[in-house]
Amino acid sequence: MNFRIAQKQLIVANITLFVISIAILEYSKLFRMSIDRHWIYSYGHIWWFMVGIPSALWGSLFLGIYSLIKVKKDKFLYFIFSVIPLILFIFFISI
Repeated sequence: MNFRIAQKQLIVANITLFVISIAILEYSKLFRMSIDRHWIYSYGHIWWFMVGIPSALWGSLFLGIYSLIKVKKDKFLYFIFSVIPLILFIFFISI
């Protein structure tokens, strides 16, 4: 079986992973003060710090570099969409 994954699909998957990670983090904050459901809060933050942030940031860097090197047409448009999770992360940290 030959699978061909397009760069557009990788960019959409990277942005989707970042958005889902933010949603999990924000949802888990609802259970911060609950004694019997505090585990949801801790798992949400574990997901955010161990999976969400590293995968979105490394994915953004790799896709951005790949866009600048390999793409011939609309190079900077692909680059901008590739680094959106990185830009959003910097924006959320600065708030």
